[in-house]
Amino acid sequence: MCNSIYQHLIDRAQRKASQSICKFYVAALGFNRAGVCVVTRTNRPRFSRQGGGLHAEQLVMQQAKQKGVVRILICRVGRGGKLRPIEPCESCAKIAEKLGIEITSVPVI
Repeated sequence: MCNSIYQHLIDRAQRKASQSICKFYVAALGFNRAGVCVVTRTNRPRFSRQGGGLHAEQLVMQQAKQKGVVRILICRVGRGGKLRPIEPCESCAKIAEKLGIEITSVPVI
C-alpha cells in the first residue's frame, strides 16, 4: 500500500514538472505535518539571464507558513519524460533549514 501511495506522488510530481515552461522541468510538492500535499509548484523564468528563474521549491517555501509546509519533494523530468537527478541549490537548502523544512528528491531509478 505504501509503495502505491509513493508511486502516486512521483507520478503527480512528474506530471506537474512537465508543465514547466523552463529549459529544465522541475516540480516541488509541499506537505504539511499530516502528510497531505497542500501546494505544488513548477520552476518558472524570472529574468532573461541564465540561472535567473524561480525554483519550484523556492515558490513552495514562499507559501510554507501559510500552508503549514514541513516537507518538500522535488522532481526533475527530462525531455523524454524520465526522472533526472536533482538536489536543492545551496541557497534553497539554507532557507529550508531556517524554516525547518525538509527537502527530499524523487529517487532516480
